[in-house]
Amino acid sequence: MGETLRLGDFCSKIGSGATPRGGKDSYLEIGPFALIRSQNVYNHGFERTGLAYISENQANALSNVEVQTGDVLLNITGDSVARACQVTDDVLPARVNQHVAIIRPDGQNVDARFLRYYLVSPTMQAEMLALASAGATRPALTKGMIPVVVNILARIRANSRSQIGSSAALTLIEQKISGRSVAISHRAVARG
Repeated sequence: MGETLRLGDFCSKIGSGATPRGGKDSYLEIGPFALIRSQNVYNHGFERTGLAYISENQANALSNVEVQTGDVLLNITGDSVARACQVTDDVLPARVNQHVAIIRPDGQNVDARFLRYYLVSPTMQAEMLALASAGATRPALTKGMIPVVVNILARIRANSRSQIGSSAALTLIEQKISGRSVAISHRAVARG
């Protein structure tokens, strides 16, 4: 069967956030720190609509869930469970609430972009959705499930070392996707 590896074996951080004291009423329209919620995390990428902001004091209280460049974000509760994305640096500094987990690959064994693409693949989406719905009143991936949910790390590790997992190949793929998205947007605007 080959090597069985856990996601937790190759990550420096796997953890979920918290809601700032005062909840939704304490959010700011504009502030020094973004608060990423499940409504911002989509498989096609990060969605700014509905992005909340928090104060420096609130961010300091959530310093253990600071989002860093390259982190993979995973929705862990509700109808959007299993959606994953990465955030662009212009959203930082940021924190996540309790519905979003941060997965921070160590960078030596697994490319974070490859991990994100793998998590949003149909196979992994099906596996995570099945796991999240097993026995729960609402879909959820617990913090304890995340390190083991991706027992496919041997495949990721092997692929990350091949051309498809290389940084240059992933950058080329992302550039092509971005170029096509821009072309589609221009066509939609032209149609009015």
